[in-house]
Amino acid sequence: MNKSQLNNIEISKFLNNTLTPGELIVFKDKLEVSENVDLLKKYIVINHLFEIESQSFDSDVAFEKFLAKKIEYNSTLKNSFYESNKSYLLAAASICLLVGLSFLVYFNKYHTNELEVSNQIVLKLSSGEKKSLDESKSNKIYNKQGEVVAVQKGNSIRYNYKESTTKVVVNEFNEIYVPYGKRMEIVLSDGSRVHLNSGSSLKYPTFFTADQKRIVELKGEAYFDVAKMNELNRFVVTSDNFETTVLGTEFNVSSYDSDIENDVVLIEGSVRVMSNSDKEHVLIPGQQFKYSNTNPGEVRTVDVQSHIAWLDGVLFFENEEFKSILKKLERFYDVSIDNNCEALWNEKFTGQFDLESIEDVLETFKNTVPFNFELKNQKVVINPLNS
Repeated sequence: MNKSQLNNIEISKFLNNTLTPGELIVFKDKLEVSENVDLLKKYIVINHLFEIESQSFDSDVAFEKFLAKKIEYNSTLKNSFYESNKSYLLAAASICLLVGLSFLVYFNKYHTNELEVSNQIVLKLSSGEKKSLDESKSNKIYNKQGEVVAVQKGNSIRYNYKESTTKVVVNEFNEIYVPYGKRMEIVLSDGSRVHLNSGSSLKYPTFFTADQKRIVELKGEAYFDVAKMNELNRFVVTSDNFETTVLGTEFNVSSYDSDIENDVVLIEGSVRVMSNSDKEHVLIPGQQFKYSNTNPGEVRTVDVQSHIAWLDGVLFFENEEFKSILKKLERFYDVSIDNNCEALWNEKFTGQFDLESIEDVLETFKNTVPFNFELKNQKVVINPLNS
């Protein structure tokens, strides 16, 4: 790497106010390079977007907060960094406000998780720091005390196995977001394995406490292989519309906000599902609990393999309407799809794809309902045949 190029560690320290005086001098020198200034501006925008999603947005307050944070930090180090770079910081802050306002509308409209602005796998630590995980590398994950609690290798994170403790401690939580087109495996501290599908997030403790439920929060879809423990350590998966409780079992939960229907499919063992209507459903292997706004609780027998095919990188649907398939295609291929062909919406399809491209899949659909489509910059536009 070019020594004059800013790296992720330096930028992260700057945004978190942890640069030492010596490091800040080097940081300032690197800002003489215009490419580094442009890179830092982008990081400032992204960092600002992370911060605004969970609070009411006031552009004036955000502007003052951003500048005050930097002025205070740099004044304690008694250097002229802020003054010499004031113009670019003001510009970056202005960009933050303009972009922040437009993104806030998007967040509020779709209830998007704050980590979803990245196209990389992102891990949010209990300190609030966000780490982009490079699947081609290995990383150590630390807690607030500086202890290693997990190791990331490729598309898997393994937390240190830890016996449940009755000692009164403040637990720490991590949250991971997996963007469209990617998947991730998390091995929790009790040995339970979670496979996260694309467009999903999971919030979980870095260790579990004895005689308490093991609770994790899911948005999206995940396959759980839960380590067996005693009655007091039931494993609980919470999602927007229902709660799934188990002792030790294998099951799949699909709870995407954008999907018309959410479900739980039991592969092995036993689970209890409690919907928002407080109605309880106990599943046996091979059963599915299905939830929608019009039908908040239906149990039926299904082919479980079709529901967990995604674990092997297979896209599967059976007699499913295109309006539902569309979201699966977006997540699987990391594309956005704009459908202008009305005849497609309610058409039902059955298919199984793994090595095929998005173009191959759409060409298959065209055999049933003729249409035209164009793929450009990860965006698909579908139009009627004669348009």
